[in-house]
Amino acid sequence: MNQKEKILKQSLAIRTFPIAKVKAICDSFKIDNHTEVKRFSSNITEWLKPVIDLSDFKYVYPANGITEGINYWYMQEDRKVFRHKDDYVWLPESDSGDIIYMSNPSSAEGNITDIPQDVPVVLDIAHVGSCSKKVRYGKPSKNVEKVFFSMSKCFGLRNYRIGYYWSREPDEQLERLINSAKYYNYHSMALGEEIIKQVNVYDVNTELKPIQEKLCDELDLIPSDSVWLATTNNKDYDKFKKGDINRISLCELIKEEYDRTI
Repeated sequence: MNQKEKILKQSLAIRTFPIAKVKAICDSFKIDNHTEVKRFSSNITEWLKPVIDLSDFKYVYPANGITEGINYWYMQEDRKVFRHKDDYVWLPESDSGDIIYMSNPSSAEGNITDIPQDVPVVLDIAHVGSCSKKVRYGKPSKNVEKVFFSMSKCFGLRNYRIGYYWSREPDEQLERLINSAKYYNYHSMALGEEIIKQVNVYDVNTELKPIQEKLCDELDLIPSDSVWLATTNNKDYDKFKKGDINRISLCELIKEEYDRTI
């Protein structure tokens, strides 16, 4: 089976994998205190700063992946939320509303897009951590109210559910659950801290970018800002249509090439 045939057999999912240094950390990690009760703290805001400066967001909460963070926000949101048709499908699709949910880099194509400044924004940065140094947001404008990130996409750790939720205002539900009751996944969040001590925000892209570019050259695809993805207008790939472009997951092919080098 050639590379194109392998892509065409794939599902629509983006199933990333951990690079060697991340896998080694996960394989050796354990927590010693199995009954510990303590307030959540994290260095994740500082770790992300080369890409996005979230220091103006006073509140950061742990979440079981981005999806759980979105759930907590959405169930308390009184305004009408809208999202573009081909964005992350967890929220209902709508053409208009009072506050927009958007992924950036876009889950529809893996590229950086403009963040609107004339409407409240909830920002999903799932693919940050798989992009190059050219991807820099700086400080989000004041209309960005919430930001979500996890280690699922960039590090291929979807089974650990290591997620983070930033908010300018306190989240009423999570203040009780996280800060008062101190209920959260201690193991996963401690593992996340160990990873960001040893791996920087650009390591995944640096290690895998040459493979992404090689595959795109061989298959006549356009590499996305996220190293895991590519795009094309070739109708052979219409199975992967997102809006007016086909979004291709390179994860399986990248893993094949990567495994041969380690």
